[in-house]
Amino acid sequence: MRSIGLWLLFAVGVLAALVVSIYIFFKSLFRGARAFHPRGSVCRAEITAIDTVVGPRLDGSARVRFASSVAEENSLSPSIIGMGMKLGTDQDLAFGTFEAFAKLEEGTEHTNVADYLANQYASVAPWRVRGLGVIWFRLIPDPAANVPKTGTRTERLEADIAAGRAKFILEAREGPGPDGALRGRLAEVRLVERLPADDPKFHISMFRTGRGVVPTGFRNGVRAIVYPVSQFARGLRGG
Repeated sequence: MRSIGLWLLFAVGVLAALVVSIYIFFKSLFRGARAFHPRGSVCRAEITAIDTVVGPRLDGSARVRFASSVAEENSLSPSIIGMGMKLGTDQDLAFGTFEAFAKLEEGTEHTNVADYLANQYASVAPWRVRGLGVIWFRLIPDPAANVPKTGTRTERLEADIAAGRAKFILEAREGPGPDGALRGRLAEVRLVERLPADDPKFHISMFRTGRGVVPTGFRNGVRAIVYPVSQFARGLRGG
């Protein structure tokens, strides 16, 4: 019954997004860039399994993109930070430094915009994972990255990569938020290189689910529509 309810919420999110996407389309078209998270940093990453059920399906190379929701890269203006993850060519995941759309203001207040590795990243919405059922993801940064640093956040990111501490543990939680009960630690995500330029063709899709990780719930239903609408609109401007 829970899964059916979440699928229904996903469908409601899709319908709601048909209205929201009008705004997203014109904002992306006008800017020639993403409506949100317009400028960021893309990194190559390696994912290593921790558990024996889900982790092996996630294992391998990946790309990760960090970006503030509205600010320019390296801006210290308060902002949510989004984190998109592409596992090979067949699975996409989305994270952010907030717990729910209704708590964006709270998330903005608690996000450390000076340092990517100083934040936890939540999936915000539930995902249905083969072998686990419905869970919420959470990315926990390596405690070794909690050291004094200087420079812009991209310089700090590069320093963390060079020192081998740019790592996260991907956790599955029973519920949303930092207090959600731990279901299991699935994999280590290690950033190995920050690429020299942002990638406008770094597209996250809610329909790229080849590793058995499927979005569900209202918020992912919204993402399923507004992401491709934004991608199409900025593509019309060459963005």
